[in-house]
Amino acid sequence: MNQLNAIRPIGPTTGITVSGSSSTAVTISASGNNEMDYCAFLNTASTIVTINIFPVVGGVGTASAAVVPTGTPTNTVVLGISMQAPMVIAVPPVFSITTIGTSGTLYVTPVSY
Repeated sequence: MNQLNAIRPIGPTTGITVSGSSSTAVTISASGNNEMDYCAFLNTASTIVTINIFPVVGGVGTASAAVVPTGTPTNTVVLGISMQAPMVIAVPPVFSITTIGTSGTLYVTPVSY
């Protein structure tokens, strides 16, 4: 039996420029009355992109600088190169994100299942 999981965008897509140094923190949230539990991440860069996600509660909270993991555990997610489809990750209802990579754009879209 096949299973189909459809995602529904519930907020604007944000494009974040990825470079060799950590990006400025960007806050991501759903629009309207939608409650966000997931977000779709699409890396268009030809190199991996590391993202750091941090919850924003009551308007307070900012993701620290993103770093590429080097063997020491970090609180990051690594996205593959030149992604053809987004990776959907469970996220806090409102969060702050920073990125690091080489060059390219990371697209972030709040979604609902």
